Amino acid sequence: MNSNLKFIILLACLTWNIPFHALAQKESIDLASAIDSALQNNLGLKSAQQRVEATKAMIPAGFNLDKTQVFYRHDQNDIAENGYSNKVFGISQSMQFPTVYGSQRKVYEDLGMVEQQQYLLTQNQIIKEVSQTYYTIVYLQKLENNYRFLDSLYQQFSIAASRRYELGETNYLEKLTARSKMRELSVRLLQTTESKNQAYVRLEQLIQVGREFEIPDQELLPLLTQNWELENHPGVQFYQQSINLKTDNLSLERQRLLPDLNGEFFRGTNTGPNARIYPGVQVGVSIPLWFGAQKAKINSSKFELLQTNLAAENYSFQLRNRRVQLEIELQKFQEAISFYTQEGQQLSKQLIAQGNQAYKGGEIDFFQYVLLIENSRNIEVDYLTNLQEYNMTVLEINYLINP
Repeated sequence: MNSNLKFIILLACLTWNIPFHALAQKESIDLASAIDSALQNNLGLKSAQQRVEATKAMIPAGFNLDKTQVFYRHDQNDIAENGYSNKVFGISQSMQFPTVYGSQRKVYEDLGMVEQQQYLLTQNQIIKEVSQTYYTIVYLQKLENNYRFLDSLYQQFSIAASRRYELGETNYLEKLTARSKMRELSVRLLQTTESKNQAYVRLEQLIQVGREFEIPDQELLPLLTQNWELENHPGVQFYQQSINLKTDNLSLERQRLLPDLNGEFFRGTNTGPNARIYPGVQVGVSIPLWFGAQKAKINSSKFELLQTNLAAENYSFQLRNRRVQLEIELQKFQEAISFYTQEGQQLSKQLIAQGNQAYKGGEIDFFQYVLLIENSRNIEVDYLTNLQEYNMTVLEINYLINP
């Protein structure tokens, strides 16, 4: 066996022993791609879309004539001129007053519009949740990096403190302090990693791509709020379409008091001598004599319309006030972000620079140096936490649905 063939066989064996997931590359995904995947793949959104299609498919049912009746009648009292009784064949058709069908179709159209607005609300909610989850992962990645750095630093500090204690250069309290801080940072790092993993699972539930993906490390920046007109808000539009539905349904119930129409065409004859064909037509109306049940439906429809109007007014009122509340809350986090950009970031850098200089010059010991580094990192962590809350509030404002 030549050397090239041996190399190929060895390479094949090594490749066979590598787990498949180790070879597989995770797909990098940005926010736009995540939202697009959710809009295409989310089964809950697809279900809502099918509901819209189902209601639209019902629109032609607005014109629902009763079944046409074909009949045969033989009456011994119906005697023809030849002395034989006629056998009658015919068809009959009944229908509601013509304007009822137009009103029924309008109600079905309104149902379709209501479901369409409900779909847009669901879509809005999914976009918000995808965006919030995406930026949560970016935030947790940043937080994880900070805790990983501090965890590594306190591991070194713990080792150094233990060594100094063995040499009699420090007391047992410093050793315990170093170990407790190391354990504290280790737990924080683990919790942050688990939170990030949970966020990834949540994002997969939303976008449902069916393959592994990862969010690239990126800079976390403050998001911008979007201005939206109240009357164009999908929730307000949903209530407006619901009002239209209730209004048209009330009109329909009133029109059901109108008389029904019916018509009948028939031909009679017999098998006797000199038999003739006797055509006939019958038309009539069905007039309701008892109005109680239909009046109850009309009154119920009136109350439903009033209730929907009040609910719409309340929703708009609560929506405006909720936005004001969120904007006030946003200002709270904005103040913390402004402090960091104006002072905190520079202070953090100065702590590191001065700490390194003082430690190298022997002005402070390793324990004091570690505390300075931790204080610097805490400024970064506080900034990230406030930035995360700020961005979550911005997304809540931009995709506000439930006031």
